[in-house]
Parts: sequence; C-alpha cells; structure tokens
Amino acid sequence: MQIRRLTEDDRDALVAVRLPAFGSSRLGGDRVEHPSYDRWGLFRDGVLAACAARKPYASWFGGQQVPTCGIAGVAVAPEMRGRGLLRPLLERIHEEARAQGEVVATLFASAPGIYGSLGYRTVGALDTIEVPATSLHRFLRRHELRRATADDIGELKRVYADWARRHDGPLTREAPEFDDAAWLHDATGVTLALGEDGTALAYASWVRSPGYGRDAYVDVEDLVWNDDAARDSLLWMLGTFSSVTPAVRFDTSGTELTSMLTEHHVREHRPYDLLVLDPGAFRPPAGPVLIRDYF
Repeated sequence: MQIRRLTEDDRDALVAVRLPAFGSSRLGGDRVEHPSYDRWGLFRDGVLAACAARKPYASWFGGQQVPTCGIAGVAVAPEMRGRGLLRPLLERIHEEARAQGEVVATLFASAPGIYGSLGYRTVGALDTIEVPATSLHRFLRRHELRRATADDIGELKRVYADWARRHDGPLTREAPEFDDAAWLHDATGVTLALGEDGTALAYASWVRSPGYGRDAYVDVEDLVWNDDAARDSLLWMLGTFSSVTPAVRFDTSGTELTSMLTEHHVREHRPYDLLVLDPGAFRPPAGPVLIRDYF
C-alpha cells in the first residue's frame, strides 16, 4: 500500500475512482495538481484505490479565525470498498494538516459512521430548504435594493465577514480557492440591501432556474445579513418571483431561516463533521455551528 500526493500523471486513474462516487468525470478546477490544495491517493498493488483532497481554509469560531483542513472529494473505487482504506488515507492527510498548523478538519459527511470511527463528530448541517414563493409576501421592503457589480466585491466581503465572525463555523472565504470572481460567479444575480448611507447591510446571491410553471424555482445560494430589516427586504424581493416561479430554495444552516420560514420542507440534508486535530489549541463549541459552503 502506498499513499502519496497525486500528480497530473494520475488524471485518468483519479477520474476512474471519482466517477462512480460523484457521477461526473469533472475535476474541480480541472486540474489534478492545484495551486491551492492537495489531492491524495492510496494505491494498492500499484492501482489507485482511494482518493481525497486536503484544502487549507480558516473557519470562524468565537470571533477568531481557526486554521482548518477541509476534506473533500473522498472516494473509494467500488471494487475496493469494505477494505478499510479510508482510515490510512485520511490519517495521512491529518498528519499533513497538523504539520501545516491546521487545528481542525471538517467535511460534509456522506457516510457518518465511517468518519465517526476516525473521531469526527457532526456539529451542524447545510440544508437546502424550499418554500412557496407566496409565503414570502408577508415580508416588507424596508431598504433600497440594487444589483451588485464587480465594483461591490469589497462590500460583499465586508458584509460576509461581519456576519461570519459573529458565528461559529463559517469559512472565512479568504482561501486562494475563493477568489474575487467567485462572489458573482455563476449567479443570475447578487442583490444588495442598502442602508441610508448607501452601504450594504445584507445580500442575496440567487440563481433563476430555466422555464416557468410548477417546476421553476429561484435557488438562493447565499443570504447573509447584519440587519433584520435588510434581510426582510431581500426576502420580499424573492417573493416577487411568485408569478413565474412557485418555489424559492435556500441553502441554510441552523435555525436562522428555518425558524422564520415555517412552511419549508428540506430537499437536501448535508451533515457537517468536525475533527479536532490539536486539542490543546481548540475546544469545539457546545452547540451547533453555522456553515456557508463555497459557491
């Protein structure tokens, strides 16, 4: 058995392992050797049997930025499953993370039992919830709204950082992987709610599905606010889609939205697990954490 970083020479083998797990041959960033994170592989008899990526991030906990090892792209070839290969692979990645000063490791747990045996515990979840667009009509527009442009990226960063540092769990979104273009990338629109002085108090990043009628929806990938009235103004705006899209979906964590949007149902539930790599440097919070994934 060999465990090592993967290179471009391993592309075909990596795609072959990932395709059954994720249903896609696409690699994030379309590169094996990525400048902002490492891909690792476990080889058995010279054949790639399992893979995972280590992505260096930072997360907000207690108002402080905590160096974080993000684990992603975990896959085992179907023929190699059930052999306990993830444990040595992830333990090797954890060793590398500790050597780089990372204090916690986090991942979205598709198989909680496997990760629990490695010391991970579920600390939250990222859910996609859906509500009738008409249920948002009760919110009022109390702030001016406008579409964000590339000139507003600094404002988006500020709003997000002000929100994130008040919670436990959100990524800082300052890793190299999350560049400036990501704030507006792939969104149909990013809408700002403005204060009286014109500064942003909240924003919503949303994607409009194709078509009209019962299958159409607006997907809100990010709703971040530092003022409740500004949040309500964005919810009002999303409710105006009701004439063309009967549903609005939100990616959310905790009870910030679910307690207000009582008519919601959960379309997708993604448990979020955390492992403390350096117990002397970090004590996990007692309650659930809030998560904002990258777009």
